[in-house]
Amino acid sequence: MKFIAMRELKISPSKVLDRLGKDDVVVTRHGKPAAALVPLDEDTLDEFVIAHHPTLLSEAEKARIEYEKKGGIGHDEMKALIKKPRRRAKRKGARRG
Repeated sequence: MKFIAMRELKISPSKVLDRLGKDDVVVTRHGKPAAALVPLDEDTLDEFVIAHHPTLLSEAEKARIEYEKKGGIGHDEMKALIKKPRRRAKRKGARRG
């Protein structure tokens, strides 16, 4: 793991990104940790997003529990719901002519 100052990141961001292939980088501000840079590629991006999303895992768990309690709908039923035209809400104060 490599520690660099924020100033170094501002001056030469390409060099810092090149280092990411070798080490994780901790960026410091006034000598204190401010951020961590980790290498990402197309294969690891999804895992990173899932692991760092603040509510995604809890939302997925809630959905799983609800599915186990209530059951779900089949593929054909879902397609029918998606294709079903929605009714337009009436606007307040709108006059019919």
